Amino acid sequence: MSLATRYLGFELANPFIASASPLTGKLDSLKGLEDAGAAAVVLPSVFEEQLRREREAIDTFTALNSDMLTEAQSFFPDPSLYERESHRTLGLIRSARASLDIPVIASLNGVSPDGWILFAKELVDAGAQAIELNLYHIGSDPAVCGQEIEARHEQVVRSVRQAVNVPVAVKLGPWFSSFANMAHRITEAGADALVLFNRFYLPEINPEDLTLQRTLHLSDSEDLLLPMSWIAMLRPHLTADLALTGGLHRPLDAVKALMAGANAVMTTAALLKNGPRHLITLREGLEQWMNAKGYANLDELIGCMSRDRVPNPDLFERTNYMKLLDSWPMQ
Repeated sequence: MSLATRYLGFELANPFIASASPLTGKLDSLKGLEDAGAAAVVLPSVFEEQLRREREAIDTFTALNSDMLTEAQSFFPDPSLYERESHRTLGLIRSARASLDIPVIASLNGVSPDGWILFAKELVDAGAQAIELNLYHIGSDPAVCGQEIEARHEQVVRSVRQAVNVPVAVKLGPWFSSFANMAHRITEAGADALVLFNRFYLPEINPEDLTLQRTLHLSDSEDLLLPMSWIAMLRPHLTADLALTGGLHRPLDAVKALMAGANAVMTTAALLKNGPRHLITLREGLEQWMNAKGYANLDELIGCMSRDRVPNPDLFERTNYMKLLDSWPMQ
């Protein structure tokens, strides 16, 4: 029985990747994830806004003292007293590369065209073996049309692909007017893999004190259906790797995602709920299921239920909608 797969050019021992979360933000827990069988790890996202604010604050502080006499340089505080976010992030990449035998993927959530390129280069220089571009954008400006947003995303991918010499994955949300076309354009721009799907974390309204509150609802297995269906529909048309994220909690969830056509599966919520050793449960459960069904390796499983290989492909589209409505029992 072989669970080996390929993702972003890496030969992975199994398809399970620990995606970005607090568990991938510390070296000790990264080691625990590797020991439990994670085939690769995605480090927590680097946000351009945080890094730019940090650098602007340092520049402002330095400028305040620029007119002092050279003899007064001792007034400057020791830079080592300040633990900068960028230092922690780049230090984690270096430590992870030195300590882990599995691929270390850095996640970048940028804003400006130059920011994507600048910080992607810094992550690679620190030792990231691949970059995951987290294209998290909410199109709330009515003056900006969908074509403009899509063109920006496409240009970001193209620019980063040209700027770095490591594989590039792109994590997308599903909310495009034509997601299949957008997926094709992103891969044409240079993405080596697509990660489906990004989750939008929206605020909750507190009606008592009239405030907005942050909310975090972890996924469950029901959330698997959307990325699984899109992977099954995209698999026949894309040569790029596909990774599913969101809703993977049980071994059977992994089976479905791989059958749809995912090269790798990512999990966060299940590990936060159950701990890193839940990876053992997922891996052993997948292996047992494949043994029971007579699959010798993962290549036989991946894509066997993609849209071009099922007897009723219309169920991925409008036919499913119509038949479900017709099948509802009347009282």
